[in-house]
Amino acid sequence: MTGVDREWWKRAVFYQIYPRSFMDSDGDGVGDLPGIRSRLPYLASLGVDALWISPFFKSPMKDFGYDVADYRDVDPLFGSLDDCRALVDEAHRLGIRVLLDLVANHTSEEHPWFVEARASRANPRHSWYLWHPIARRNALGRPVPPNNWKCLFELRSAWFENAATDELYLGTFTRHQPELDWRNPAVPAEFADILRFWFELGVDGFRLDVATAYFKDAELRSNPFSWKPLDLFQRHVYDRNRPEVFGALAELRKVADERGDRVLVGETHGRDASLAAACHGERGEGLHMAFNFDFLFRPWSAKAFRDSARAWYAALPEGAWPNFTLSNHDQIRHARRYRKAGYTDARAKVAAAMLLTLRGSPFLYYGEELGMEGGYPPRGQLRDPLGIATWPLRAYGRDPERTPMQWDSSQNAGFTTGTPWLPLERGWRERNVERELRDPGSVLSFYVSMIALRRSRPELALGSLAFLGDDPGVLAYERRGEGGVSGEGRVLVILNFDAKARRAELPSDGSVLLGTHREPGARIQAGTAVLSPCEVLLLAPAERKYPEA
Repeated sequence: MTGVDREWWKRAVFYQIYPRSFMDSDGDGVGDLPGIRSRLPYLASLGVDALWISPFFKSPMKDFGYDVADYRDVDPLFGSLDDCRALVDEAHRLGIRVLLDLVANHTSEEHPWFVEARASRANPRHSWYLWHPIARRNALGRPVPPNNWKCLFELRSAWFENAATDELYLGTFTRHQPELDWRNPAVPAEFADILRFWFELGVDGFRLDVATAYFKDAELRSNPFSWKPLDLFQRHVYDRNRPEVFGALAELRKVADERGDRVLVGETHGRDASLAAACHGERGEGLHMAFNFDFLFRPWSAKAFRDSARAWYAALPEGAWPNFTLSNHDQIRHARRYRKAGYTDARAKVAAAMLLTLRGSPFLYYGEELGMEGGYPPRGQLRDPLGIATWPLRAYGRDPERTPMQWDSSQNAGFTTGTPWLPLERGWRERNVERELRDPGSVLSFYVSMIALRRSRPELALGSLAFLGDDPGVLAYERRGEGGVSGEGRVLVILNFDAKARRAELPSDGSVLLGTHREPGARIQAGTAVLSPCEVLLLAPAERKYPEA
């Protein structure tokens, strides 16, 4: 790649890869970096602009890479540092940027920092982590924690005993992931240097894991009660999302800006759009983007998505850039969430059109372009610590959305010559890259066409957006570029979310750019159009005759 394009991420289509599950090159059943590199031509042909690769740093894998033991090296399970360099170089040659996943809220208990920290209160690394002295014990001899904070994956107190120092350390996710103390200036300084290390290697940015959890309440106050079981019956006001975090994110942004064209994307802890908006900073000094998970959790409804998008746009500070996603490595795939007998693939196409035409950078999750739904492994094949701890409840485990990528109809879907680390989802012999590329009506073929159209029409990436009407079953909006006339620089998007025909008002004549039920180039006259069930219709309007909503 040549030149400095500081805002490439605004136009980009991002594609998340869970490296254990994308492509295995050595037959051990686990995906790796050489495997990803071998599939870069596919990603280039799909039309994605940037990859976000989930953690592959050195790790004991007690939380599959989200427990990091060395931030400057690749775990041998995934390859080597040279493999990472080769992947980045090849991706750049193909015009694809690469983002890594930075887990800065906690480390592995096996990280040398924590090994030193837990050995003695006098060790300089000790103050890098969050501790509380053991003041008293209960009748069973167990130390009494300072507050009611919960360990999310073990469903017990988040405080764990360290006998060597007669203290408790904080582990919000598991006891194997001790929490760093971001109030210690040495911690953010170290992570600034880690960013620089990978930027020097050529990496184009980072997704910051649980970015709004870096700071905890300085007084370690207990969380108030909540009736929400998924929040472990607590309102998490003291163990995450503290206001101090925004200053830390602004400092990390400065490190990215040293290179000019690097990007930082934050994962917020929760579904509050205002929290995600605040991560951008009031004057553009915060993160480049932050995930708004309110959108991801919306039910299948044109009204629900329209309301969520409107609220997201309204919450963002001036100059901030939105993004949208419907699936990731922690949530059930949206093709499964929104499936409906006879309409599952049709809904997948509606979702794709919405994701790729709303104003904001779209983030795709590997396999969603196939309509992958994931699958629930039997108890003996569960791998996720949260899924194991909460079995048989299916709402918590994350294995279903991490099943191997489906490349072809050969053994193990072409993912590995060995035994896959997770079983494949059902139906993989029919739902795979090889088969869907041959089928012009497949979900994959639709994604290819949709991304190609997005690239050819700049207004779909950077243009303004005006919602049209409030039909609860039809999502309609116009994307408009600068100075467009006679249909140039304008695209009308009409998406029928209903499994029955609906009517939509077309304020002007237009020609079809892309549709699921009409051929490109077909002319449609102004007036009432009858939409087929789950129809996607993208038009180039002939002339503007309607007010913005």
